[in-house]
Amino acid sequence: SSKADRIVSYAKSKLGCKYVWATQGPNTFDCSGFTYYVTKQTLGITIPRSPSPQSKYGTYVSRSNLKKGDLVFFDTQGSNDGRVSHAGIYLGSGQFIHASSTKGKVVISDMSSGHYYRAFVNGRRIV
Repeated sequence: SSKADRIVSYAKSKLGCKYVWATQGPNTFDCSGFTYYVTKQTLGITIPRSPSPQSKYGTYVSRSNLKKGDLVFFDTQGSNDGRVSHAGIYLGSGQFIHASSTKGKVVISDMSSGHYYRAFVNGRRIV
């Protein structure tokens, strides 16, 4: 959809912006601050500010049904017991964009294998 394209292109315009915990834009973000800000700027929707409540907003989407513009949520604390600690925006082709604390900035990462594949909890469709 054109809304999904708008989300993706706006999110990509923030690539390289600095990761700062507890910030929500316009030029510094934490993970859920990034999803919060992009959603508000592109759709005019105010979603919850923290990753766990964000992961319950909108419509549930399984990994196999993700579409670009969907929000994606992860348990990056280890056990993947369904607790959500990280958020991003799905770009398609197994990639997502997010404010990464380990990289210190907004980056695109692969979630089709490795760490983020194992940590994936759910997707949410908001458009």
